[in-house]
Amino acid sequence: MNKRGWFAPGHPAQLVIGFTIWSIWFIAMYAGLSVACQLAPPAEQQGALTWLNGALFGLTLLVVTLLLWLARRSGRYCISLAAQANDNQGNSKLNANAKGGVRRFIGFGSTMLYLIAAAATLAGGLPMLVFTPCS
Repeated sequence: MNKRGWFAPGHPAQLVIGFTIWSIWFIAMYAGLSVACQLAPPAEQQGALTWLNGALFGLTLLVVTLLLWLARRSGRYCISLAAQANDNQGNSKLNANAKGGVRRFIGFGSTMLYLIAAAATLAGGLPMLVFTPCS
């Protein structure tokens, strides 16, 4: 068992971590926008280039970077498992291959889900570049 527990690339929790990060971003983004618009709304004459949009887009870029890093990590893990499976193809360890297949599925699935969560985060953050906040 890996010492990193649920954060290990082959752990099934990787299949939900991406969209958990996305949902936390989504809630923080719109809650932060609502609170900022109530407490210190930027002037509407500034258009989309306000401190609020800048801060929220900065948060968006940080989350996208985190999700892409996690996707890269999962992808590299999946590739390393595939390489190990090719090296061990001559062996007849059926149980080890079955376990490796599940871990490879988790690696591939989590890579795709991290990429989808990163795209959804970026798509949710792009309107901040064109829309005036608090209007």
